[in-house]
Amino acid sequence: MDPVTQSLVTDFCESNSLTNRDSSKQFEHFASYSVFSSRFPEEIETSDTVCGDGGDLNVDAFAVKINGRFVVDADVVDDILSMSGAMDVEFLILQAKTSGSFDGAAVLALGDNLVKEVFADCQSLPSNDDIKRFIEIKNRVYQNAAKLKDNPVCRVFYACTGTWKSDPYITSIIARKQEELEDTNLFSEVSFEPLGARELQKLYRQTKTSISRTVKIDSLVTLPVIRGVEAAYLGILPASEFLKLLEDEDGDMLRTVFVDNVRDFQGVNPVNTDIAKTIQDGDLDQFVLRNNGITIVAKSIRPTSSQYLLEDYQIVNGCQTSHVIFENRSVVTGDLHVPIKLIHTEDEDVAQAIIKSTNKQTQVDENDLLAFTPFQHDLEDFYAAKNGDFRLFYERRGKQFARSDGIEKGRIVTKGMQLKNYASMFCDVPNQAGRYQGTLLKNNSERVFQNDHRPDAYYTAAFAAYRFEIAIRRLDIAERGIRPFKFYILLAFRCRYEDQSFPGAKSKKCEAYCNKLLEQLADQQNSKDVFDECVTIVKEALNNLGLELERDSAKSRPLVEEVKRLSVSRRTTTASV
Repeated sequence: MDPVTQSLVTDFCESNSLTNRDSSKQFEHFASYSVFSSRFPEEIETSDTVCGDGGDLNVDAFAVKINGRFVVDADVVDDILSMSGAMDVEFLILQAKTSGSFDGAAVLALGDNLVKEVFADCQSLPSNDDIKRFIEIKNRVYQNAAKLKDNPVCRVFYACTGTWKSDPYITSIIARKQEELEDTNLFSEVSFEPLGARELQKLYRQTKTSISRTVKIDSLVTLPVIRGVEAAYLGILPASEFLKLLEDEDGDMLRTVFVDNVRDFQGVNPVNTDIAKTIQDGDLDQFVLRNNGITIVAKSIRPTSSQYLLEDYQIVNGCQTSHVIFENRSVVTGDLHVPIKLIHTEDEDVAQAIIKSTNKQTQVDENDLLAFTPFQHDLEDFYAAKNGDFRLFYERRGKQFARSDGIEKGRIVTKGMQLKNYASMFCDVPNQAGRYQGTLLKNNSERVFQNDHRPDAYYTAAFAAYRFEIAIRRLDIAERGIRPFKFYILLAFRCRYEDQSFPGAKSKKCEAYCNKLLEQLADQQNSKDVFDECVTIVKEALNNLGLELERDSAKSRPLVEEVKRLSVSRRTTTASV
């Protein structure tokens, strides 16, 4: 491995507490993060993408994206369908090798296994739990084929540390395997991309740099001075220029610019159908009159003549319009113009107020706006006040710490993980934690993220989850099968080590209650001892109920009650001794 790539791999592994893994596994995590990260609006855990060794069918990592969301479980497919009714699906598959050259035999084996095993009706070769999970997701997608907007996209990547020189032999293998995947008629599009050291270096560096685009705006009005805003404009943007803000280097939708939009693309509904009809009927010149426009918030806007460089920008209102224009870009001409509101501000409070206000003007479920409530702001401040080893970083805005050097990735807590950790530990629903974030929030909307909640319990749940991740990463591979039950372990930790019943997140007693729990996690060794006992509790509960140590058992409601019973029993016994 060349020194540059090795340095980047080391940087990634140190930031993600992966230094104890062997070099090949480190490279798989590095390549997975580099290739997949930019395709999702929030940070993804490579522990959810990298496959276990043995029985991997030559798939070292995979990710499934449905309606822009990262999907880790087949049941999440049902959750997304219940929320939106339609699916836009993308399968991402990676083989990563530390070898300094591209291996034609490895490409052949990967292509064969994808066609004959992974995407086949039935499998003849043994596979590990991660590949089984991938196949279960795939099967659930195709079982709901009637609700697909189009056949899924399949993107395959082969990464190594060598230099890609368009070798004719390997190029012909790639073309043949791509054609075989296309011939299954399962996909609307298939790509098979070789990635060498330079390509991986570029992808990894892009995860640390902000998005920037230069657009030409012919008609723009500068608004008067506004408090907290460096500059603001109203204008008309030609569709060809607007599309530059929506496309990535591959010509795909740049979904990361919609992180701050409170809802994802809603698919076929009356409003979006009407927008599309305006374009498809050729009424392009009337689009600017019929559409309410797009709101773009950027941390930097640099005007030069009629061109403007937008850096670190977000389309905070107009997600539906943007997607419809992008889907119909083949028929869009220079006659179509988009009304825009362009705002340059580095003030987070101003930015969030704009996001909330612009989206309040349309019919948006209040659950979608929870991310912008005062509680979220208070929680971020509470995290920021912690020091030393207790420091965590609450990601109120998607990927807000992605470009911050020196932050251990494991210390970054996304809104989704915060929800799962708190709901598992303090709402007693670890069996729901594997669900789609929107479904989990809907099912527990009155119990989480309330403005009169104190932040202590939320932070405690996140810190316990962080300590557990550190502990499990130091285990041998054979012992990591407990990972799907980490949310039960959080519940076991609370029930085993609390010295009184949880007073509730609204109570003033919550701070003292949580401090007692945090004392058990003061250092890594004590944390490991604590979680060793919690793992024992969960395994005993599984055994008592006749359940296996497998992902499906993590959805068991009886397991919740048994874990609580055993945890309380151990606490009581210890206290009496």
